[in-house]
Amino acid sequence: MGKVDINRPVHLALRDKNYEEVLRLFKYALEGRALLSRKKIITAMEEHIATTYREADFATRGIITEQNELDFIRFLRIFLEAVTAAGNIIIHEEILNQDSSFLNRFLTENPGLIREFRISHRARAAGIINDLKVMVRATEKNYLALKKDNYEALQPDEQRRYTLMYSSGSGSRLTTPR
Repeated sequence: MGKVDINRPVHLALRDKNYEEVLRLFKYALEGRALLSRKKIITAMEEHIATTYREADFATRGIITEQNELDFIRFLRIFLEAVTAAGNIIIHEEILNQDSSFLNRFLTENPGLIREFRISHRARAAGIINDLKVMVRATEKNYLALKKDNYEALQPDEQRRYTLMYSSGSGSRLTTPR
């Protein structure tokens, strides 16, 4: 059997690239945006954080893992669950906005509730996203230290592979750790 962690630099690069794409997406204010715009941003966040979580997990296979890396993976799981919850709430809001939806038919006795549900769902999704923004700010220093430590622990050829994978793809302007 070969070396299990041979692709660690690739998984770390994909983890970092996708996580930083999530951070970039947080710069978009969701408040005041149309439903479809909010849905698109949340869907992109969910895809990138799911990839981040998966790649972080793959990067730890076959090695003795430091506690800070395990903590980051646990953080990513919570992060993914929260983004998924916000996405689900936005989908519920979308259903409420459809005049012919099952929910609107079911609530015909009290149409005022539909308006309250819309407002409540929008506020709940915004609240989750705001909570995540706080979490991201609170963990930024630890993430950057983890990223740097991981990169510095790689052998020169592994650093080359990390850098190649990190900079490949969609023309991202992300930089390698310093």
